[in-house]
Amino acid sequence: MMFGWFKSETEKKRDDYYELYQRLQDAKSEHDKLVNEAEASYSSYISTVPNLSNFEIPSNDFDWKREELNSELLRYFDYEKNKRSAITQAASRAYQRYEYYKNLAIKEEQE
Repeated sequence: MMFGWFKSETEKKRDDYYELYQRLQDAKSEHDKLVNEAEASYSSYISTVPNLSNFEIPSNDFDWKREELNSELLRYFDYEKNKRSAITQAASRAYQRYEYYKNLAIKEEQE
């Protein structure tokens, strides 16, 4: 990064934290998109399950396994939703550090 040559250490940290904040915001948006796609696919799957015929496919033989896999999938969805909260907290902390170093850089410049 050629433009960083004349920046103070505080300004570099400020810029690094802002970049981290932006990347975490992008990660949160991507996470939301992927979770929404997964939930839409799961919802589509669930809407087709009642249409399984007991005559053509012996679905009763597989119901117990399907329910087991559905509950495992729902646990995975919950885990991923909790990850969003971790990303949000990390982004908030990065932004707080950015604000801290921004104010510190302003103070250093005024001195």
